Amino acid sequence: MSGYIFNNRGIRAGVLRGTSIFDLAGKKVYDLRGNNIYRLSGELVGHTLDASGSDKRLDRDSEELLSVQGAPEPDEPESHPVPQRQTSDSFREAIRLRRIISDSPSARPENRPKRG
Repeated sequence: MSGYIFNNRGIRAGVLRGTSIFDLAGKKVYDLRGNNIYRLSGELVGHTLDASGSDKRLDRDSEELLSVQGAPEPDEPESHPVPQRQTSDSFREAIRLRRIISDSPSARPENRPKRG
């Protein structure tokens, strides 16, 4: 099972892979057995709230185990500008011709012959 560990503010505090808990830097810091969090030495140090699913939430008393330093995660992902693709010469020519044809009087709806 893989997922995230969240603190009570909903901020990602760690990563869960199988029964191992990693900090956000990728270092294995704890083991998870059921809802119990153990140090790598085997000492019980905290609990997660009972949750079905891959993501777990730390209870309030266990929040300091995975402290989140720095600014909280943004609500929305950062948007990076999408590079504009350069059009080919043949595509530009096709667009130019299409505009010429659509601007011609015969392309206008009032000049088209009615069918039927």
